[in-house]
Amino acid sequence: MWGLKPAALYLFAPPLLMCGGMALFGGRGADRVIADSGNFYYAAGVLATVWILSRRSRKRGSSLRQDSVLEFGNLDRKRLGLLAAAGFGLAVFVSAVITVAPFPQSLMESYRSSSAGLREGRDRLLAMATTLVLAPAAEEIVFRGYMLGRFLSWFTQRQAVFLSAAVFALCHVSLLWMIYACFMGLLLAWVSIREDNTVYSIALHIGFNSSIVLTCLIGGEDSLPVILLGGAALILGVTALDLYRREEIK
Repeated sequence: MWGLKPAALYLFAPPLLMCGGMALFGGRGADRVIADSGNFYYAAGVLATVWILSRRSRKRGSSLRQDSVLEFGNLDRKRLGLLAAAGFGLAVFVSAVITVAPFPQSLMESYRSSSAGLREGRDRLLAMATTLVLAPAAEEIVFRGYMLGRFLSWFTQRQAVFLSAAVFALCHVSLLWMIYACFMGLLLAWVSIREDNTVYSIALHIGFNSSIVLTCLIGGEDSLPVILLGGAALILGVTALDLYRREEIK
């Protein structure tokens, strides 16, 4: 249970923030709030999870980097690039296998719904940034950093790897995504342990997720400039910077 706490926090923080959003929007349903806010509450929940874990680490006299085995010194950039490329290639291969395999239509629809949601989101730039960078980094910190590290103190290395992969898979709910996530979880855990550095598993995870983002860029109707320049988050940031500049001039 001690090892599962980081994963539980990661699973429940975004829904709790979504409940706050529903109250803020006058009791609107979750679907309406998601349509109005896009990926905001999920991204905020992910950031809140990492922040809480960081505070808890400091209270124990440690740090987020120590507890999640994040080492940024002497990184092998070539290895990081190769891992990202390998993740992309493996994601394309697994997706192709799942697509041509004779799975029931209901399972295929649930599998495709994640990328469809990314294409149809209100702020696609925020959704893509979350999918490509924020989610991989946070999930590696939670699952391969905190959770796997705690499992390794109680179980053998093989048991810890399989247990962490199983928990990671169960968090993806849909059957096909669970199979995909279990395969990913085994590889990510192996890389994290082999390199003794979660940064390398983050690179592999980013490679996995980049295939989804690329598919959405190719399959979406909006042009790339619209995605990059039309996002609500970017517009809000540019507006805030402009107001700040005007105040400085005054």
